[in-house]
Amino acid sequence: MQRIYAAVFGSGLGHVTRVEAIANNLQRTGNYEFLYSSFDEAYDYLKKYNRAVNYSPSVDMNWNIAGGVSGAGTIFSFPRAFSAFGKQIAFETEKISSYNPRVVLSDSRLSAVFAAKSRFYPVVTILNQIRILFPPRFRKGMYGDLLERAEADLLGLFWSASNEVLFPDLPPPNTIGEANISNVDVSNKIRFTGFMTSKVTIAESRLAQVHHSLQMDSRPIVFMQISGPNATKKAFIDPVIESASTLARRYNVVISKGFPSGTSVPSKLASGAWVYEWCPIKDELFALSDVLVARSGHTTIAQCINDAKPSVVIPIFNHSEQIWNAQKFEKLGLGISIRSERLSSARLQNSIESCIEDKRYKQNMLRLKDISDRYDGIATAADVLREFL
Repeated sequence: MQRIYAAVFGSGLGHVTRVEAIANNLQRTGNYEFLYSSFDEAYDYLKKYNRAVNYSPSVDMNWNIAGGVSGAGTIFSFPRAFSAFGKQIAFETEKISSYNPRVVLSDSRLSAVFAAKSRFYPVVTILNQIRILFPPRFRKGMYGDLLERAEADLLGLFWSASNEVLFPDLPPPNTIGEANISNVDVSNKIRFTGFMTSKVTIAESRLAQVHHSLQMDSRPIVFMQISGPNATKKAFIDPVIESASTLARRYNVVISKGFPSGTSVPSKLASGAWVYEWCPIKDELFALSDVLVARSGHTTIAQCINDAKPSVVIPIFNHSEQIWNAQKFEKLGLGISIRSERLSSARLQNSIESCIEDKRYKQNMLRLKDISDRYDGIATAADVLREFL
């Protein structure tokens, strides 16, 4: 039994789902055992599916009542976050040492890199945000640029302690997360793997079954998937639910609230739209839909591209990585970006209609899907891990 210790960033589900995909790839071809370490939503997800997981001390951004990143709260809580980071390192060091894996897999967990190297274990890091970008309103002026560059150089130095740094994205000029790796020295070490999302082929009979079970007709299908930390969801859910009453007159509408602990049985709104607390048929709905509404997290955008679905993406308020991802997504002509502070039911409806009616979005998606299909990020990551086993 080959042991792998997987430390996964716990905010949202993008990190844990790609690590799970890598684990599944390995376990199909050999005798591998995984012990996970995570916190918050990812921990709940792993427990829901009965994975072996330890709850690590949580280190995350602060969220405000508007459902976005609290810049002031994050800054003022830095001493507490620094203390929690130290506890994370101690926690990971103890768990890694007692588990004695052949290799440590870190998905965006710097504490696991420090812990693994302190005990001379090899570590493979998956990372789609090497630098921490300041939100746009904090980037103005010389001091903002200098501070951002300084922290980028420091973080790049820390991440480069990894034996391998895998960047789950397409090479330039189609890199969705290009803003997150620009002007960083460790960029010379990273390996572009392509997206790390499962490329699922679903049987037509299964798609027909889902289509029938949700009583869909011949109208276009709109799937609105809400994801991210739970604290950010209400500001997204409210306009989505409000828009459904109008959208359901013209389209088949399905909404997923994205709560892992919620029920998997959908409820039907008076408008005819379906609402899941936790959607167990996400892949089927991605395949069936004509347009998607989602956050602009890296993993979510990757699945939109791999399924060639024009999308309306809404970054979490003040979340710098998602804001820059959304800007690149729109620049590539793949869909429409709406900043959270500008999100309304009417704007959402108009954007969805544009994505359906303007065929250029679909054409651009098909072009980028063709490029993405040349890569298999999950298989590449699994192969890199095998080199240490």
